[in-house]
Amino acid sequence: MIRPFFLLLLIAPASAQEPPKVDPVVAKAKGIQSFTPKFKNHVFTGNKFPALDAPLDFVRGITFYDRSYTKVDEASAAGPYLAAVEIKPEGGVSTKRYVTLYRLASPPAEKPDDPEGKLHITARVLAGKSLSDKNANPEKKYESPLAFERQWVLGLKRKLNGWDKQFPGPIAMPGKLKGDDATVVHEGKPEEAGVKPDTSEKLDAILTKWAADSDQAFAVCVVRKGVIVHHKAYGMRDGKPMTTETKSWMASVTKTMSAVMLMMLVDRGLVGLEDDVSKFFPSLKGIEVKKPLLVRNLLNHTGGLADFSMHDDSQNDVEERLASIYPHLKIGEKWAYGGTGNVLAGKIVEAVTGLAVPMAYQQFILEPLGMKNTDVAGTHADAYSVPLDMARYGQMLLNKGAYGQHLFFKPATFEMMLPRVLTIELGKDAKKTFGLGLDGQPKRFGHGAASAATFSVDVENELVVIMTRNKMGSNDGKYNGQFHEAIKAGILK
Repeated sequence: MIRPFFLLLLIAPASAQEPPKVDPVVAKAKGIQSFTPKFKNHVFTGNKFPALDAPLDFVRGITFYDRSYTKVDEASAAGPYLAAVEIKPEGGVSTKRYVTLYRLASPPAEKPDDPEGKLHITARVLAGKSLSDKNANPEKKYESPLAFERQWVLGLKRKLNGWDKQFPGPIAMPGKLKGDDATVVHEGKPEEAGVKPDTSEKLDAILTKWAADSDQAFAVCVVRKGVIVHHKAYGMRDGKPMTTETKSWMASVTKTMSAVMLMMLVDRGLVGLEDDVSKFFPSLKGIEVKKPLLVRNLLNHTGGLADFSMHDDSQNDVEERLASIYPHLKIGEKWAYGGTGNVLAGKIVEAVTGLAVPMAYQQFILEPLGMKNTDVAGTHADAYSVPLDMARYGQMLLNKGAYGQHLFFKPATFEMMLPRVLTIELGKDAKKTFGLGLDGQPKRFGHGAASAATFSVDVENELVVIMTRNKMGSNDGKYNGQFHEAIKAGILK
């Protein structure tokens, strides 16, 4: 939990291995899942929409929409257009792919050089810029062009899928806490934190020595009983001193954040852990499966999704892609780590709230917690943050879903998130322990990170420990234990 675990895989010599057998039916399903329509020009001029670059026999039709979601046969004005491409392979189900196009007002001075075929991204960026608020800060992920484009496409999906009637909204989250305010992260004296007076100095000595013996900079925030015990940055990054406001990659700690957002909806009765995901994704209705994919499977890696990775949060049609592989998911058969479940959880958040994930994060988590130095647009691996922001987030979890006057979810809902043996999902013989977005144990939980960031919440000691960094540095194993031992030694019983 404090550090990511690495497995040593003993692999037989290549000559002794047989190539894995590929089920042609599953291979075909994967092919349909990964299919993305490409047009001859995603950025174009003139009234005529571009044709598909390589029309396939399972493409059944294309419907074009203008920026106000009106069906159109031609691009009568410059600006963004959305192509809903219907596909239906032989023996398969009908699903859609959403492709953003952009009509320029006049031909560009030079033909765009697109050796890697990335004009579809250019079209999305141009569309987002035209749809964004004039005062938007594109450096913020929730105000970036791609976030605005994603919100625009979501608006059409809500109409086509009936989400606008099923979940009319708007949804006000978090709620207001009744009674006394919950503990917030704040400055205070060692005795208020219940630590020895020299705890910060001892931590600083270890961390200073660690930084001098490492090739990676890092920043730390240790909080006990809501009081900041130690908050400081160490080392150099990109030729500059690391600061407590230098953002670092939180990697898979992001998964906890998307889980929290979905659990806020569970708390309000808008989503159930036992809900079949087809309740939210019409593309799955009518598909015969041995066992339905439930919401809880998305957050604890038991949905069989690791074999069919769909890790791109920005894809506007992930739930449509799921349809082709749905009958082949080995749901509840094993625990297999991956990010696809979190991506799908994010699509449920979008369906129910009407907010694209980047905007939902900002409204439901970042702004209420005062996480001004945190950027996150995806659901499983792309958060960048600073120690104090992550400490506030950790304190909210330590408070069982409350922070200051804000109630993110009730304690009973928080308890559902805690790590436990996965017998509900995997059966009575299950051994694996995991929570809904949380790893570890009920009294000490968090999540590992490919960046070697530390995100640890210790319930019994009322302790939140954060270390932000971009990757594991040299000699980390030499000092990490000393760091945590010094924290432990500083706690007054």
